[in-house]
Amino acid sequence: MVELTIEGIDEVMTSLQGKMKRLRNLRPVWRSLLAWLRQVTIDQFATAGGRSRDRWQPLSPVYGARKSRVWPGKPILRASDRLFQSLTGSNQDSIVEIEARSFTWGTATPYARYHQRGTARIPQRKILVVTKADRRQIIALVRAHLANQGQVSGYGV
Repeated sequence: MVELTIEGIDEVMTSLQGKMKRLRNLRPVWRSLLAWLRQVTIDQFATAGGRSRDRWQPLSPVYGARKSRVWPGKPILRASDRLFQSLTGSNQDSIVEIEARSFTWGTATPYARYHQRGTARIPQRKILVVTKADRRQIIALVRAHLANQGQVSGYGV
């Protein structure tokens, strides 16, 4: 009689479950993505939309004159910096939710949607724009994280 006995399968399964759990936890990549998105938004504001090749329309002459008096030197969409800070830092309007398998980022600033979409009276000035290059960068960030976690877990990814 020939027998094969395999022992320690419980330990192997426990080890594999721990490695799979690490691969499913995307919190580290979401934190990297948050930093990247904040920088992209800083660039979008600094270039008045030029980063996404959709430059913001100038202010109307009437509002531009008023803004120059009330908020001298402040660029478009930066009068109080409430919107800018909500997306590039942290304030009462910042939305940041990082979970193991999901990530939400944005702003609760009430007037943001009017600038993002435009209205009959407010020209569209896109604040959040994801270009094709941005999509590739986001995918690269996620792939790099998964590959790193796979290597840390002992998989040749």
